[in-house]
Amino acid sequence: MLLSTPDSFLGNPLGKILRLPCKFFYGETDAHPLVIQTIANGLKESERNILPIIAQEIDQNEYQVIANAHLLEAARIANLDFVWCMLIDEDMETQLQLEQGDIIKINIHTAAQAELESFFDFLQTQQREFKRIKPNTVANAVINYRKDHTIQSLNFFTKLKCGVGKAKLPSLAKYILL
Repeated sequence: MLLSTPDSFLGNPLGKILRLPCKFFYGETDAHPLVIQTIANGLKESERNILPIIAQEIDQNEYQVIANAHLLEAARIANLDFVWCMLIDEDMETQLQLEQGDIIKINIHTAAQAELESFFDFLQTQQREFKRIKPNTVANAVINYRKDHTIQSLNFFTKLKCGVGKAKLPSLAKYILL
């Protein structure tokens, strides 16, 4: 059964939708109070959340909210005793971050020209320090470098004269698989 309330809160099954008491959850949200109140008003009418709170178990009957903390806050304002939630572990948290678009990784050894261009275009729009790069130029430089060299570190970017210097390497390292 996918939707359930466990008899014992310790050892909850991961990845399943569960109904647990609000008081078991810890988490903060930066959602605007108007958003929280609007959700709370809806929860008062429906008496349940449809979108689950995503949390990790930190101790028996204690859970840290990983995602959708705004729903927990709204449920508390709506005086709900229980919320629907999904418990995850660290591997599942990584998957969640990937699915939310919080993790972008590109394999510098195998990425095609179009993939590299798209990646550097993403960096250009998301990271201020990459604003002046030309995605096509950087992608071409990487493709050409790979033809004659094995990439062992990101330091090769400093030799390409493509707008990615030593100061940008730490930011770039978050996204590149070697």
